[in-house]
Amino acid sequence: MTQNSSSSSSSTVLVYSDLPEVTRELITLARKIGSTNTAVAVLGHGDLSDQVSKLSVEGVTTIYEITNDSLKDLLAEPVVDSLEVIFKEAGSPKVVLIGSTKRGREIAPRLATRLNIGCITDVSNVSISSNGVSADRLVWGGNAIATVSSKGSAVLTLPLRANEKASGSSQPKVVDVNATPNPPKVRVIERKEKPSGQVSIKDADAIVSAGRGFKKKEDLALLDPLASTLHAVVGASRPLTSDLGWMPEERQVGLSGTTVKPKLYVAVGISGQIQHLTGMRDSKLVVAINMDKNAPIFQECDYGAVGDLYAIVPELDKALRAKLSR
Repeated sequence: MTQNSSSSSSSTVLVYSDLPEVTRELITLARKIGSTNTAVAVLGHGDLSDQVSKLSVEGVTTIYEITNDSLKDLLAEPVVDSLEVIFKEAGSPKVVLIGSTKRGREIAPRLATRLNIGCITDVSNVSISSNGVSADRLVWGGNAIATVSSKGSAVLTLPLRANEKASGSSQPKVVDVNATPNPPKVRVIERKEKPSGQVSIKDADAIVSAGRGFKKKEDLALLDPLASTLHAVVGASRPLTSDLGWMPEERQVGLSGTTVKPKLYVAVGISGQIQHLTGMRDSKLVVAINMDKNAPIFQECDYGAVGDLYAIVPELDKALRAKLSR
């Protein structure tokens, strides 16, 4: 995504995400839109010095930290309470950038409502002027782009991996904010850790994704040998995750799932509706396998195979293994 330069380069931008690596992407965006006073909110429970160190990157001028028992699980209610205090401590900045993680999408509208300011989600091409904040966002399932403006300050959410992670180092002023957020009304009763060594789909260099071309859940195992050969993570389109429940939602690629930018993306049995294409179109190399020669995915791929995936996938894996063994 490309961001426009801000005409108000001295504007303060407040940045927050529950994930430090996403926060660093937001810091990059803050610099692109002209912020010379980028403030970062760090929330949590206990010692936050490690997070502060990781986020002391180029462009950051101030880090506001709040540590409290209520923030142990970073649930929406205490996080919004904390960000409200930091927003005022930072002088009511023109822009608040929040990563579009699951937690971020829950926090952003609540915070905007609390602060009585605008909220624009999943933005690109951000600009700041004396009249307010403007940004582009996809609408109608990704079929069009709307430019949305907010008078005064605004909370903006940014899709993951839309910017490079900020690097370098800085020596920001660290402000320990005295705040006592209200305890959350919900509680975490169980955590299930991902299997050791499992790569997140958003960080994968290669992804093999399944779509509605698969006839039943058990058939998804057909992708395992190919994924192993390519050292790839297996993903899926929305119908297989949200609608059918054949795969977990964290494997979903698309507008309402995860935006990915792998070196290799193999779309198997995926027609290529705009919602899915939006989430993977920045992949460096795209290979498509589909029965329908008119499927939209063939307009986006570098290499395409028209035919039965049940026949093509095993043969493709066999050919790749033979090539790699030479």
